[in-house]
Amino acid sequence: MGKKIKAVIFDQDGLMFDTERLSVKAWDAALAPYGIKLGEDFFRDLRGARPEKGAAAFRERFGDSIDYDSIRKVKRGFSYQWVAEKGVPVKKGLKELLSYLKENGAKLAIATASSKEWTQGNVKGAGVDSYFDEFIYGDMVEEAKPDPAIFLLAAKRLGVEPGECMVLEDSFNGIRAAAAGGFYPVMVPDLTLPTPEIKALLAAECESLLEVIGLFKNGTFEL
Repeated sequence: MGKKIKAVIFDQDGLMFDTERLSVKAWDAALAPYGIKLGEDFFRDLRGARPEKGAAAFRERFGDSIDYDSIRKVKRGFSYQWVAEKGVPVKKGLKELLSYLKENGAKLAIATASSKEWTQGNVKGAGVDSYFDEFIYGDMVEEAKPDPAIFLLAAKRLGVEPGECMVLEDSFNGIRAAAAGGFYPVMVPDLTLPTPEIKALLAAECESLLEVIGLFKNGTFEL
């Protein structure tokens, strides 16, 4: 018998949409006038976190030599313009997985550190907004991932217990948050592969969202 699942909670950036790569491009563009290019080591621990953590990381690294708020505004403008021109970059298997889960009675939520404006623009642009029962944004909870607060609120809104929820994530902070909250963390790696620490927290790991369907078909999980 597989683990019984009543709901699936989705992260957004890097999981549903290929926007983490876009984010790196946007930061590079915003910082180009300063001759700065941030590496993967900088971004890895900030994925899934709120802007305040990014601001603190910038202050620690650059002091007062760079105005984070101004840079972030340029970065956001780049991202919105890119999506407006080229469309929402949907990850492989997203629509197939959403259809499968809905057809089999699962409740669905998005729990993201991103804003309502960014999230709704993406889900509506991709034509998947109607699949979700709840949307939880970063400003709806006090603590950001790796704290489980955002997932706990999503489960509460869906009317299910954490032990009845699968959480789909690509970030280390998201996996840590899901594990801390008593959820089933399933990682679909994006830019960063799981470390031994992260692997130890996982209920499963899939190469794509399409492969998540296989977890139900092979009996690892049941709906």
